[in-house]
Amino acid sequence: MRTLTWLTCRTPSSSQMTEGRLCQVHLLDDRKLELLVQPRLLSRELLDLVSSHFNLKEKEYFSFTFEDDTGQCKWLQLERRVLDHDFSRKSGPITLSFRVRFYIENISQLKEHTTVELFFLNAKAAIYNGDIEVESELVFKLAAHALQEAKGDYTSEERVIQHHRQLKGASRGQAIVQYLTLVEALPTYGVHYYAVKDKQGIPWWLGISYKGIGQYDIQDKVKPRKVPSIPLLSTDEHWLVFPC
Repeated sequence: MRTLTWLTCRTPSSSQMTEGRLCQVHLLDDRKLELLVQPRLLSRELLDLVSSHFNLKEKEYFSFTFEDDTGQCKWLQLERRVLDHDFSRKSGPITLSFRVRFYIENISQLKEHTTVELFFLNAKAAIYNGDIEVESELVFKLAAHALQEAKGDYTSEERVIQHHRQLKGASRGQAIVQYLTLVEALPTYGVHYYAVKDKQGIPWWLGISYKGIGQYDIQDKVKPRKVPSIPLLSTDEHWLVFPC
């Protein structure tokens, strides 16, 4: 795993350098960027900087996550300064993860190949981490597409051989598109889940996606108790805004 050391876009003076905080950004291709974040750097400027690493034009779909002291995963607010967020007070660099934040119904809406590849890498990571629930048979089929994308036609790989053989001749781009087409059909794809409690103190999952909002049993993220039909107008770190 390669680690790339970068500084912010601005050229800080020696006095400013001491005011910054080290930050490590985990990218979707498993590489890491190390930066010294200056106090005035906006989250949007950090997104511009990281997007330039990929030559990414459709950056509006992406943002950064971090964990606070309680272990809760949060998103950087792009109009706020990076260092104004409630990062962990533990010593060491800030850890950020570059991720897809805003999903779409179909990847055909994406204009750039780079964006499609990043959505693909994001989906692979989400499945690996268990953020997207996948049935066992589909796991092997997805693994076959990932193998085709990485290594081309069937050679002698194990376990996913049967599915991989069926993909002989498929290009890397075709394997990526077919992989995402399978993933897009999964009910947990593109849903951000938040742990909440009702007035009785009963825990639920609140699922937010491009389709709207759904309420899920704490043991079941697949089937919403309420159909996610409420459109979400806007959100920030503390509030959700709905039409009345």
